[in-house]
Amino acid sequence: MTAIYKVTESGVEVIREVGESMVGSVRVLLEKYGRFPFSYTALSYLFVTMAFCYYPVTDHWLTGFVMMSLPLAILAGLVASIYLLFKQQKTVAMAGIIWILFALLVVKRLLGVSTGTEQLSQQPTLNVLSFNSETFPKMSPQELEAFPTKADIACFQEYSPNQQIEKQYPVKFQKLTSFDNNRQIGLALLSKYPIVNEYGRIWNRAEGPDINGFLCADIVYGADTIRVVNVHLWSMGVRTNQAVNAWKAGNLGEFFYEIGNTLQRLKVGFENRSEQLREVESYVVGSRYPVIICGDFNETPIGYSYGKLSRNFTNAFEEAGHGLGFTLNRHPYCVRIDQQFVSSDWRTITCQTLSGVSFSDHFPVLAQYVLKKATNDPANTLARKKSAIPLLARK
Repeated sequence: MTAIYKVTESGVEVIREVGESMVGSVRVLLEKYGRFPFSYTALSYLFVTMAFCYYPVTDHWLTGFVMMSLPLAILAGLVASIYLLFKQQKTVAMAGIIWILFALLVVKRLLGVSTGTEQLSQQPTLNVLSFNSETFPKMSPQELEAFPTKADIACFQEYSPNQQIEKQYPVKFQKLTSFDNNRQIGLALLSKYPIVNEYGRIWNRAEGPDINGFLCADIVYGADTIRVVNVHLWSMGVRTNQAVNAWKAGNLGEFFYEIGNTLQRLKVGFENRSEQLREVESYVVGSRYPVIICGDFNETPIGYSYGKLSRNFTNAFEEAGHGLGFTLNRHPYCVRIDQQFVSSDWRTITCQTLSGVSFSDHFPVLAQYVLKKATNDPANTLARKKSAIPLLARK
């Protein structure tokens, strides 16, 4: 046991025995936990969940499940705080309320807060489209002819070569996987501006199909060079409608099987997306060029990938979107998993989910940006250098 002493004229006095004080505090805490186990557990879980959402310190798959449960953690924390207030445990209850308020700042990621009154800049604007097109399964020739003329740069996931769309863009960069019957699916980045450096990769998937990957392109934009990344992170293949149908049919065995299968797919997805995101980040974190990252992340705004990117980049929909902006056009519908992130070099004017384009199982995301200032001397742009330095060395 450690004690604090004070030397006086009459001798040495013991002011406080530290060890005894600490033991007493722990004893009181355990006593209160024993009296309110649910409330203390709920608030502890809320704190851990909130901390992971703010700063995902580990990419373990369990982190993904914890972050995904934030809405439930907030609800449980609110109930616990109210109960503790009723039981006159005011200090812990107020701490819980403060944690809830901080957690609500994370929940804000689910919302676009634009008022629609953003003044259009006199500077040139860049329109960027991101779209998991599901290989354009039900698109009429007229729709193909008109789509997507508003975009200066179009990033497609689950893309199949399409002449009607590609003829709208002078520059094309794609990575595709060949399937039976000469069918090709992958990623494409189409641009109205020159691409001067590019790198792309399709990740191998043991069970197939190999359609997930990313494209990274350095693009000449005016007097500047910008870096655009089109990403399609690990697809989970989760189909919640199968569990819903089993429940409606009263087949509990099938229902619980589907729930277990969904959880397993989520676990595998968390593991693979964290690894894939690390590779993508190696091309964008610390980049000398203004960065735009867009694509199908297969995770909600309270997921690991979103939280990790939010440490260095701004989400366009959070900045200039409106409402909830759901992008999934199938069960469970009420999620936003298609995103656009930008570095601090950009100002986001608008970001919208084009819910009127409904032939795919995703909705497109279209955003408009303004480059805040020229980041390169026009005489030294990448376009004029035309150097052969690999893209990874250009960070």
